[in-house]
Amino acid sequence: MSASTGLPANALIHTPQSLPEMRVNAHAVHFYEEDAFLLDSLSQLIGTALVTGDTAVIVATAAHREGLEKRLKARGLDPVRIAKLGRYCTLDAAETLSAFMVNNLPDASLFNAFTTHFLSSVRSAAKSGSQRLILFGEMVALLWSEGKFEAALKLEQLWSDLARTHAFDLHCAYPIKDFNREGHSQAFLNICAEHSHVVPTENYTALTSEDDRLRHISLLQQRAQTAEAEAAGRLRAEEALRKSEKLAASGRLAASIAHEINNPLEAISNAIYLARSASSQQDVATYLKIADEELVRVAEIAKHTLGFYRETASPGIVKVSSLLDDILNLYSRKLQGKGLTIKKQYRSELEVWGLEGELRQVFANQIANAIYAMPKNGCLTIRIRRSKAWGNNQRSGTAVSLIDTGSGISSESLSKIFDPFFTTKQDVGNGLGLWITHDIVTRHRGSIRVRSNTRSGASGTIFTTFLPRHNGDTPAIF
Repeated sequence: MSASTGLPANALIHTPQSLPEMRVNAHAVHFYEEDAFLLDSLSQLIGTALVTGDTAVIVATAAHREGLEKRLKARGLDPVRIAKLGRYCTLDAAETLSAFMVNNLPDASLFNAFTTHFLSSVRSAAKSGSQRLILFGEMVALLWSEGKFEAALKLEQLWSDLARTHAFDLHCAYPIKDFNREGHSQAFLNICAEHSHVVPTENYTALTSEDDRLRHISLLQQRAQTAEAEAAGRLRAEEALRKSEKLAASGRLAASIAHEINNPLEAISNAIYLARSASSQQDVATYLKIADEELVRVAEIAKHTLGFYRETASPGIVKVSSLLDDILNLYSRKLQGKGLTIKKQYRSELEVWGLEGELRQVFANQIANAIYAMPKNGCLTIRIRRSKAWGNNQRSGTAVSLIDTGSGISSESLSKIFDPFFTTKQDVGNGLGLWITHDIVTRHRGSIRVRSNTRSGASGTIFTTFLPRHNGDTPAIF
């Protein structure tokens, strides 16, 4: 056993050809596909540091800490003995994160206080005059896997800032599968920009010749081109579907409006006929007054109709209760025809931020579905209340619940209702309404939930839509 390092004199570190050489004083990021490759590469990195007398700190998951320790032992190293010399320290990634996370984001002051104290303690504990400190951390990967993209990037930035005043080499690692969405491209570039060294996955690093690597890069470029073309095609198809649904919705509403206008037009026609045949001026005035009142009703229907279809180029403040009342007025004949009762539970006048035309489409679709699902003499309850975003208590907003006494939705259908072309209306509808509804709500940074019961005597469905409160800022989606 070497007195200076605590390692066996014959300890060997075998360097795999697939691991690129790291620069000194690096903030490196390593992307990987398989845990085994990450651990093999990490054992080479940490093993080399320990053999040369440096200090290593591992902040990782329990599975990766155990896997690394097994590989270090297989290389002839004794992690326990080296840890007693103060040159090998392991921490749990989740527990370490909890020391400086506030409201789902890393707090700069807590982070600096924690890391400064920790790095000082590690250097003081090292008994061999270690020259370098090697850090490996998975805290950013944990945040990313939980969908906390902003927090992961901020933590990377805090580490970069810390490196300006403290000497250490930091190595991060992300599973490449966590960057599998189209919207991840810019975030991926932002993550890479925070590092001085980027290591691609084993599919690239395992290639031993320059020619093989160039061929691989060409293949990746071809795949990227194909993916971009397919994505563009999907966007065009989705836009065509949205337009199709809008036309279908226009047709359905036009039929309702025609019925709505027909009644006052008949009344106007009758009033004018009676006025012409009236025997006294008083009767004429009475009949003309009736005609005038019916004309006001037609104008009101037209006003609501224009409000429903008028598009706005930019988002604005939308009063939720007024929007819902306008939609109910448009569907008043259908509601009356089925003898449906409307119960309004508006806590107060609440405002959201968005495109009014799109939000009208969201709630008109839900109300139309509720009318279709309910038998005669049913009841539709509309509840508006202040709420917090589900899963994020820091985001305030408005929750709108539509509670019907319809037949309910089966559990099998409930899991598919937001899928395009899925419908439970048989020959009625095209199955795009709720798919587009979900898309609009998501683009408004909201969310939508559905609960349903098909039990006889207690059947019904609740659609609850959460929309964030207007805070004076225009969301980036618009």
